Amino acid sequence: MAPVLMLLLIFFAGFGLGYAMRAWRSRKRRERRRLYAPYDPTRSQPAASLTSTRRAF
Repeated sequence: MAPVLMLLLIFFAGFGLGYAMRAWRSRKRRERRRLYAPYDPTRSQPAASLTSTRRAF
């Protein structure tokens, strides 16, 4: 019973850490791209090119 419980604990810990890492990377990418930021008329250049390719992951 203990080995099964340990495997389940490791599985759910890995799943939770993977989800947290993906959310963190997504948030950092959003901050970098500023495409999703509110419009700021004081900026002289456009936030991002709409023709640029997007990464899948």
